[in-house]
Amino acid sequence: MIGIYAVALSYLVIVAFASVIPQVFWPESDESFDADCAEGLRMLYDELDTVRLGYLSSNVIAPGALREKLESWDLRLNALRNRCDEDKVHLLNKYRHRVELNIQRYMREDAPLANQTRRQLNQRNPLHE
Repeated sequence: MIGIYAVALSYLVIVAFASVIPQVFWPESDESFDADCAEGLRMLYDELDTVRLGYLSSNVIAPGALREKLESWDLRLNALRNRCDEDKVHLLNKYRHRVELNIQRYMREDAPLANQTRRQLNQRNPLHE
């Protein structure tokens, strides 16, 4: 019984390391993103703000679409890692994750309330006209 447990545990450890190590040391990137450092970081920052403002202005509740947009964004940021100052890339990545968390919270808590409020305000009430 202990042998089976040891084999299973060894298998899980090997699989975990085999999948995590490459992602940490050799993250996937979009090598077709060939902007220079300053231009690329600025472009990604502006795109992140556009995504953030788009969700706030439309009250969309679509976590899957957000994930897809940010996945592409992450690949392009990874392409800039070798061309840019590590501190700037880290700061932009930190901002990206903060924006994602805030949008997720907004979609979960505030967007439904905003949508409900808009629907209620748009309904005509014949008693008050």
